[in-house]
Amino acid sequence: MPAARGEVLLEAMNLTRRYGPVVALDAFDLKVRAGECVAIMGPNGSGKTTAASLIAGLLEPSDGRVEICGHSIHDEPDAVLARRDLAYVPDSPLLYDDLTVTDHLRLVAAANGVAGDDLDARSAAMLEQFNLTERAGYFPRQLSRGMRQKTAIACGLIRPFRVLVLDEPVVGLDAESVDVLRDVLLECRTLKRAVLLMTHAETFASSVATRTLRIEEGRLLGR
Repeated sequence: MPAARGEVLLEAMNLTRRYGPVVALDAFDLKVRAGECVAIMGPNGSGKTTAASLIAGLLEPSDGRVEICGHSIHDEPDAVLARRDLAYVPDSPLLYDDLTVTDHLRLVAAANGVAGDDLDARSAAMLEQFNLTERAGYFPRQLSRGMRQKTAIACGLIRPFRVLVLDEPVVGLDAESVDVLRDVLLECRTLKRAVLLMTHAETFASSVATRTLRIEEGRLLGR
């Protein structure tokens, strides 16, 4: 069922991550509603990637909780429902050496319930949208950093989702691909999805975000 505009689709509550005496993320509280794109800006080492990894369920919090569409991302079996609605694009492309670009797209789509003609159509559309068609049969080692990044973004977008989390997605992208991604995020807002964007690219953030926050030394400011 489509979300109602204003419905909270992503919520982080007192989210904290410690590494011994080091606090990488400190009492991070955030709500992202349907139709919103929230950009969190900060320098390298400020806690953006830690926050994104915790929200995506890749790290366990020292304290706090994350809910995706009302389901905890860290507590099974609830996490299965949370992951169903969450698409995540990490700061560094995570690709399999022995899979082509098309293989990656089809694998992610199929793993998230896309099948038959819809799988073929989505794969072709993603390849065309990100100008990857001519490299559809390439392996990651044959791709430039920018092409690997576009593949990772396409993998995030090919599956059904209600919440999209992106960590530094424009790094390595050419200007044309940045424009494509901007259009995608604006469309997500129109479709009443929730987008969380971690970035230090101020110009890009200002072009897509409904709200911009800063993070410094693991603490979210100005919320």
